[in-house]
Amino acid sequence: MESINIRTSQNVIINYELAPLRDRFLGLFIDIIVVLAVTFLLIFVLSRFNSELLNSIMRFAFFLLFLFYSLGMEVLNNGQTLGKMAAGVKVLKLDGSRPSLSDFLMRTIFHFIDTGICVGVLGGIFIATSEHKQRMGDRAANTVVVKLKTISNFSLKDILNISTMEDYEPVYSEIKNIGEQDMLVIKNALIRHRNNPSTNNALVLNKLALKMSSLLALEKRPKNNIDFLKTLIKDYIVLTR
Repeated sequence: MESINIRTSQNVIINYELAPLRDRFLGLFIDIIVVLAVTFLLIFVLSRFNSELLNSIMRFAFFLLFLFYSLGMEVLNNGQTLGKMAAGVKVLKLDGSRPSLSDFLMRTIFHFIDTGICVGVLGGIFIATSEHKQRMGDRAANTVVVKLKTISNFSLKDILNISTMEDYEPVYSEIKNIGEQDMLVIKNALIRHRNNPSTNNALVLNKLALKMSSLLALEKRPKNNIDFLKTLIKDYIVLTR
């Protein structure tokens, strides 16, 4: 499972899983089906007109419709086409921000090469071999395609929901004195345990809970290691922003 760390504007690091090749091709396949359906409908309507010009135009109708559909959906639907929505993926900038119109346009233009001319083969090769699973269009626009479900234990929505001290009251105020790297160690340990709840990973959480209890000078260590460590992360996010 390949991932990327993205620092949000609120200085919170969110770990996203990069969309694997199979999910991207699933989204592309669904988008192709959608555009094919629209193309066939358009052909059916225009077939009633006996026009050589219309027949010539229809030869390029599918690809043109696909490009306009892809650009329009990603711009208006926050980086998602219908296929991407079904596959649970979306387009983001490498810094976590929303791509601009020019970024989406760049990705669409490169569809001529990534998807059109090479029938998706070149795009697949770039996605499979590049560090951040980027096709040529992604590299040109400095974008990535990520899974909507973040790997971190707290989604971006959860983090934004605790935006002020009035919304969330920290439990362990001294956590603000702990370094960011230490908090990332806790977060990654929670992720490993969630993905693989083995005895060894549970022991790591227990050691981290013991260490944090000592650093915070707690008289009594909380019984549930996972809840305790999650609370520390929430407190740290609120107190250090």
